[in-house]
Amino acid sequence: MEAYQKSGLKTGCFDVNYYNQNITTQPNQDILNSNVTGTKYTMNGNETCNSSASCNEKTVENGEKSLRKQSCAAEVRLFKRRFLILFLFAMCSMMNGFPQFQYTVVADIVSCYYHASLNDINWTCVVYMVVFLPLVFPVMYLMDKKGLKVTLVIGAVLNCLGSWVQCFSFSPDRYIVIMACQTIYAFGQVFVLSLPPFIAGVWFGAAEVGLACAMGVFGNQLGIALGFIIPPSIMTNDCTDKVDISYELSVIGYPMAAINTVILIVIFFFFQEKPNAFPSIAQATKNSSQTETDYGKSLKKLFCDVPFVLLLLGYGLLTGTYFAMSTIMNEMVLIHFPGEEVDAGWMGAIMVFAGMIGSIILGALLDKTHKFKSISLAMFILSFFLMVGYTFLIQLERIWIQFLFFTLLGFIMTGYLPAGFDFGAEITYPEPEAMSASLLNASTQIFSIILTNISSPLLQAYGDFFSNIFFCACLLVGIIVMACIKCELKRTNADKDPSIEKP
Repeated sequence: MEAYQKSGLKTGCFDVNYYNQNITTQPNQDILNSNVTGTKYTMNGNETCNSSASCNEKTVENGEKSLRKQSCAAEVRLFKRRFLILFLFAMCSMMNGFPQFQYTVVADIVSCYYHASLNDINWTCVVYMVVFLPLVFPVMYLMDKKGLKVTLVIGAVLNCLGSWVQCFSFSPDRYIVIMACQTIYAFGQVFVLSLPPFIAGVWFGAAEVGLACAMGVFGNQLGIALGFIIPPSIMTNDCTDKVDISYELSVIGYPMAAINTVILIVIFFFFQEKPNAFPSIAQATKNSSQTETDYGKSLKKLFCDVPFVLLLLGYGLLTGTYFAMSTIMNEMVLIHFPGEEVDAGWMGAIMVFAGMIGSIILGALLDKTHKFKSISLAMFILSFFLMVGYTFLIQLERIWIQFLFFTLLGFIMTGYLPAGFDFGAEITYPEPEAMSASLLNASTQIFSIILTNISSPLLQAYGDFFSNIFFCACLLVGIIVMACIKCELKRTNADKDPSIEKP
């Protein structure tokens, strides 16, 4: 064993090369002969082979997997530093989420101030979705090649750059500048948005990944919530007062630049790529059995995986509905309650805050029960019925109804964001978590663009009743799609059974 200790991984995990060179060449070969019965050879009581050579090869492979997991189980460790890592990521993600809706939540004021149409202001949010799609796969490749820290640092740099560009937008003739800063923020989002399941898998134990993923998404949602609250609370309703609005925009912009600069410095010096030991058996066996990621092969495998493709469609419909509603929320509220921009902002914030609570509860529930399909389907059904109720009851024009339904919808829709990431990582194991998360995010962006560009014209031409009916139809299709998913909990099985490793 002295040779193994010198040649093995620093984490003490099972070394497959040493096994092949030293253990499988022993003359005793007890592992190979332990399951031989007659002329056929059985492994684990399930598989049979007709030749000694092929049986030996398969049994050796099973022996490698079992010993690798047993060895890795003894070396699994958790570090307190994982909470600092998660906090630093959450802060960076929060500052990236803040500007996404900062202009659309006060769309009528910003439209008047910059002499732009409401559709132009909606594009300050839609640009996030458009930029994500062509960059998601190059960034995913970069993440695999350069690692977690480089990816997050680039995201923090783009946050910082975007916020300093924003500091030059406080004039009515500079709509193009706010589009420039929003585009830079959108580039930063690509580097940040898909990281929660990756950080959870690399740093947190098997019983923590769901909650850790939820907390990672929590940061982005907190930023979005602040983006809903702060602009309408600071900005005046009188868009003709150019001096005041310019000053109010600067009150938002300069602190953002300062905070993003500090976060960039702290991440650069204190963020750690990965722990010194694997946090779970699933993570250890995946890393010890995989070599360099073949993206073409992995993508083909994921797109041929029917349960994952169905999850892409269902997840995109639910989250796309949520983001489309968030984008046009100001217009939805002002139809029934003119001049209530502050209330519109608080409705958006409450929707997100409720979702953050929902995401934590769902994350903990998934860690405890592993009922991914049942919980997902329940979330879709609840969203549909709430949306139907909202569509009809809002016609009573009671503002408390608006607050109530946005709170409940936020709890479910926003709460499902990290749950979907965790579901995707579960059914695609041992493929990289960042790959499944990136594809789910791409689905979100595609559906968000489509649904926003359909619902916004419907809202402006026919009112919110027809746009809400459209959202109901999308959620109904999502229910049907999710009901068709047949899922295998591959990551959970890898942690529970040391004799099984899913391909």
